[in-house]
Amino acid sequence: MSALLEVSKLNKHFGGLHAVKNVSFSVQPGEIVGILGPNGAGKTTLYNLLTGFIAPDPGAAVVFEGRSLLGEAPHRIARRGISRTFQLCRPFIGMSVLENVIVGALGAKRGQGADLDAHALALLERVGLNGKADVPVEVLSYGDQRRLEIARALAARPALLLLDEPFAGLGSGEIEDLSTLIRQVHADEGLTVLLIEHKLREFMRLVDRVIALDFGEIIAQGTPEEIVRHPAVIEAYIGRSAPAEGDEHAA
Repeated sequence: MSALLEVSKLNKHFGGLHAVKNVSFSVQPGEIVGILGPNGAGKTTLYNLLTGFIAPDPGAAVVFEGRSLLGEAPHRIARRGISRTFQLCRPFIGMSVLENVIVGALGAKRGQGADLDAHALALLERVGLNGKADVPVEVLSYGDQRRLEIARALAARPALLLLDEPFAGLGSGEIEDLSTLIRQVHADEGLTVLLIEHKLREFMRLVDRVIALDFGEIIAQGTPEEIVRHPAVIEAYIGRSAPAEGDEHAA
């Protein structure tokens, strides 16, 4: 099976800071792959490189569905079939919940002829926001804003979904519900997912495979069971901060 996403020799310097160092990996269709690492490991910078928000240093290759993503603007990458959420919720203020999801659907790669309102309403029901379609987005609770972020990302009917700390700021019940939603979307639609998360218990339960970063470079790849026993990961992440289950850290 051909990889959905192939990344090779990805580097990014910000002045004297080498934020991403010679990163190479691939993601197969249908996988849930976790990106693990301590604060400052380069996780969100990696997402920004993959989605066109910043350009990599020369010499990199980023191939999605057999075609290069290099030089593509974020909206064109979204149209190609990659959606993302952000560490901090970024709703479109002044618009309703429904309108926020419709905006996400406007650049959809597939299904452009479908009724956008019906598509958006179905997604709101799926993420547990049915009944709040006409609510101004700025009055949503933080947990509901997290759900809206996912609905808006799914509205574009992506082949690859990048989630950046979807559980941040949520209580244990909300985390469990959102984790179940991610599993359901993955199972029902065969969606491929890249996931950054510091809630280690749910992270390890969700992902098929882990890519561990430290100081911008990959230090280990493997199953969750392999990664938690890997000496380099224990030193870089678990041994450094030893976060308790459920603890939250900024990326």
